[in-house]
Amino acid sequence: MVKNPGIVTFLSDYGLEDEFVGVCRGVMLRIAPDLTIIDIDHNILRQDIRHGAIILQQSLPFLPDSVHLAVVDPTVGSGRRAIAIETGWGEYFVGPDNGLLIPAADSSGGIRRVHEITDEAFLLRPISRTFQGRDVFAPASAHIAAGVDPAELGAELKIDDLARIEIPVAWVHDDHLHAEVLQVDRFGNLQLNLGRPQLGQVGLEGEDRLEVRIEGHRLNLNVGGSYSDVEQGEFLLVEDSYRYLSLSVNKGDAAARLRARAGSTAIVGPSSG
Repeated sequence: MVKNPGIVTFLSDYGLEDEFVGVCRGVMLRIAPDLTIIDIDHNILRQDIRHGAIILQQSLPFLPDSVHLAVVDPTVGSGRRAIAIETGWGEYFVGPDNGLLIPAADSSGGIRRVHEITDEAFLLRPISRTFQGRDVFAPASAHIAAGVDPAELGAELKIDDLARIEIPVAWVHDDHLHAEVLQVDRFGNLQLNLGRPQLGQVGLEGEDRLEVRIEGHRLNLNVGGSYSDVEQGEFLLVEDSYRYLSLSVNKGDAAARLRARAGSTAIVGPSSG
């Protein structure tokens, strides 16, 4: 037996239009009726592993000790493995072996051990080839949250053999930074993969105006503390709640205005006007 956190957090790209989330929650509660389930986000971009990994990693510092269930699984039913990870801080992560879990697990004290989920005694049978969130990941998460040691679920795997993804970091070139949009929230704010410390690498940390080049646009804009630091409809850079800089529009939608999305590249440098 392992410690019983009694909590499962749940992230997926299932959306809320269908029954998928509710069914997974029901499976977990049938196994562990006293379980607390925290829904992080079920509107991860469809089949976008990187987006899911970013949201999971950024959410982690604000969540209680839990079993973290994450399902963004474009190769469901293939030869990809189902895994359960224990970290150095005693957190657990359950999901597909496609890189989705790794950035958050690395941020949680690193990976201590990982087991493949194979023992059908802890799963729903027959196992669907298309809905393993229900039949594999949800029941495994509930059992671990109830105190089952991940070692009971299957063989231990080599940490170095896990699939990994890279979340890009901004890089310096002369007096500017090459950045990338990590995610776009429902308000159209474009979260860049840099914060104020990175601005200091090119001598721009204290600047109140910067130039941003993105998707063919060249913007000279204010660096604000809140959206209302500029007039309605104006662009600005603002430090978001995760301490990244976001390209935003006060009471507007920067993504729509600029036709930008996650993965769009941006060059941030000294203002020219």
